[in-house]
Order: sequence, then structure tokens, then C-alpha cells
Amino acid sequence: MSDRPAAAHGSARTATRWTRTLLAQPRLLMAAKGALAAGLAYWIAPHVPGVAAEYPYYAPLGAVLAMWPTIRTSLKQGLQTLLGLVIGVGLASTVFSLQEGRPGVLAVALVVGLGTLIAGIRWLGAGRDWVLTAGLFVLLLGGGEAGDYSTGYVVQVGVGVVVGVAVNLLIVPPLYTGRAEQRLRRVQASLADRADDVATVFEAEWPIEDDDWERRVAVLPSTLRHVRDTVQYADESRRLNPRGVLRRRDLGSEYADLVVFERVGFHLQDIAEVSGILGRRIGRQIGIVDDLAPVVARAVRSVGEVVRRRGGDDRDAFVTARRDVEELWQAIDEHRELPTVATSGGVSVAVSLGRIIAALDPDDATAPRPDDEDADGAVSAGDPVDDPAAPRDTAPRDSERRQEAQGPAADGEAEDAPRER
Repeated sequence: MSDRPAAAHGSARTATRWTRTLLAQPRLLMAAKGALAAGLAYWIAPHVPGVAAEYPYYAPLGAVLAMWPTIRTSLKQGLQTLLGLVIGVGLASTVFSLQEGRPGVLAVALVVGLGTLIAGIRWLGAGRDWVLTAGLFVLLLGGGEAGDYSTGYVVQVGVGVVVGVAVNLLIVPPLYTGRAEQRLRRVQASLADRADDVATVFEAEWPIEDDDWERRVAVLPSTLRHVRDTVQYADESRRLNPRGVLRRRDLGSEYADLVVFERVGFHLQDIAEVSGILGRRIGRQIGIVDDLAPVVARAVRSVGEVVRRRGGDDRDAFVTARRDVEELWQAIDEHRELPTVATSGGVSVAVSLGRIIAALDPDDATAPRPDDEDADGAVSAGDPVDDPAAPRDTAPRDSERRQEAQGPAADGEAEDAPRER
């Protein structure tokens, strides 16, 4: 006997766990609520007073039309659908009153033509699709009882809409804020992994043949679009949601992270495009010398680590990334005597890496401060400070160095320069 309560308790816990798992699936939850709303609407429909009780089959249709993943969307779509039905019914009734007997070819053509024009009004939203449908239904199916049919049609769809919105509001109102956070963390990890993929290109033997990494980088824009949709979806789910009132949460930080990740993805794509050209040796306008490749790989990996650790203890990662990007610029500067195209690939990558760092830390909160250098005796308080760890978005602009770089190229003295990778 003592084992029965324990077994019952274990079964209850298992059932609760499975219920939570099932309810966490948005499509399954919406299907269950839609089925409940449709059945409930069809049960209520025969009890509606007046002639509308003769058309109960339109109530489940209204419930289905109003069943959307968020409460605000359910209410909006339901009201717009009812408005479209009313306009379509009014159009058909007007055309029907202008003729005698059964509707002819001209009447059908007139309803379709006018209904199509009215459906072009954008503010009707979801109702645009129902102007023409309701008009044809009333015109062709109403017959001699077009008035009663129109009334029953609109009323019963309205009953279904009310039931659908009520079910969506009262039974596990959908709230997707946690889902948005999960998607953002996944795309963050994906961006960091793609940076590692690009770094691998500069560590490999050229020309490269594998293009799997390039395909993975190419899907970043669509992935980020899906994440933006998810964040907006989560924000929408808070509107008119009683669970959102109880669990207040501002999605401002999620939107801020999304903007940052979109900028990182944009610049990472640019780096991937340059690395693909270099790795396949298919471009003469973009080049890189051999000894720059490992420096580029190290800088790209460091910036990828900053992306991976964003939101946590990332200060050390920032310091390393800033140093590695600066070392990349210094390595490029050491080849200033070469033609510009010989280091253009490294310059392009360095610029993009600097912009990624700027996107991740727009206020330079992790950049070294002059006070830190003063404490180490590196510079005095009155001396100008040159911050070598700060990211650069452009190549060095020293006019003398530029003149020196142009001199040998103009005199044809660059033939003995190191070979390009």
C-alpha cells in the first residue's frame, strides 16, 4: 500500500513534465487551442438567437481565423477579417439589389472587379482576402435569402472570432521572450564559429579547394533575419498578454544585441569574401604576402573569441583582440615598400576587424586608458598619448611613408620584393 502514493506521485510528475514539454512547442500548442476553440464555437453557434442559428458552420471558421500565435495578432486579424466580411457582404447586397432574379454573369463580374479593387486597400490587412470571398458567397449562395444568409454569415464568424481570441487569451497565453534570448545566444556562438572558420583559411595551404566554410558564412544573413523575426515575435507576444504583465521584461537589450550581431555578421561576410579570393588565388586586385597570413589568422581568431565571450567576462579577450589587430597593422606597415595590392587583402581584413571591435565595444570601454600607462611610468601626464591597442579602421596615413612606398614602385624597383601568397 505504501508504494501506491509514491507511484501516483511519480506518474503525476511525469505527466507534468510531458505536458510542459508539449506546451513548449508553439505549433502543437496552437493546434490544441485551435481545435478547442473551433469545437467550442460550433457548440455555441446553434444557441445564437435569430436567423444566425441556421448557419452554425461558420463559427468554427471564425475561431480558426482568429487563432494566431500572439494575442495581439489574434485580435487584430479577427477584427480585420470581420471588417472584410462586412464590406464584401455590403458589396454583394448592393449588386444583388440592382437586379431581378438569379445573379447573372454581369453581377458576378461586377462583384469580382469591385472586390478586387477594394482588396487593394492596405489598411484592411487580413480582411482584404475576405472581401471577394464574402461577396461571392452572398451573391451565389444567398439566393432569395441573401439578407438572412449575410446576417448569419457575419454573426457566426464573429462568434468564432470572439471564442478564438478568448481561448488564446485564457489558455496558456503565448509568451516567447525566453525563446528570443536562446536564439540570440545561438547566433552569437555561430558568429564566433564562423570567425574561426575564416581564420582556418589563412592557416591552410593555398590554393584551397574546400568551400564548406564559405557556405556556412553565406547563411549568416538569413540566420540573422530569422533571429530578428524571433525578437520581434517575442516583443509582439508581450502585448495584451496577462503573462507579460506578471513577468515584465524589456527587450531593449535583446534588440541592442541583435543590432550588434547584424553588424558583426556584415563585416564577417566581407572578411570571408576577401579570404575566399585570396585562398583560391582568383583575384589580382587583392593580394597578401606570405608572412601576413598567420598574423591575419591570429587576429581573426582573437576577434572571434571576443564575439563568443560577449556578455560575460570579455575584457581580457578585448585586450588580446586589440593587440592582435594592432600587430596586424604593424605587419602590414612593414611592407610599405611593396605595391598597395600586395597587402590590400590584409588591409581589408584589418579594417573589418577594427569595425567588429567597434561594434562590440562602441564606447571603447575596454580600450587601455592613458591613466593606466601613467601608472606604469610609460608616459607622463603632459606627454601626448599614442594608444597602440586601439582598433584602426584605416591604414596608417603617414605622408612620408606613403611617399617612400610610391618611390620604388614608380622607379620599377619592386621586382625583388617578397613574393605574394
